[in-house]
Amino acid sequence: MKVFVMSVAAAVALAVAASFLLNENQKFAYEAFATSGARVSEPGTNLVGPKWNGETTEPSGKKHGA
Repeated sequence: MKVFVMSVAAAVALAVAASFLLNENQKFAYEAFATSGARVSEPGTNLVGPKWNGETTEPSGKKHGA
């Protein structure tokens, strides 16, 4: 029983230490990929624009699939 309690305590101690180490090295995506090629500095914006309604039109003016 003593060995089991010691192993549980060691597992908990390793888990706590690992969580602190991983938390120190963690970065947000907009910090980690802050280059001119990856534009993730404004999370939550849509790539097609805020007024996009989901309908697409052909260059001729017809709706897609109609």
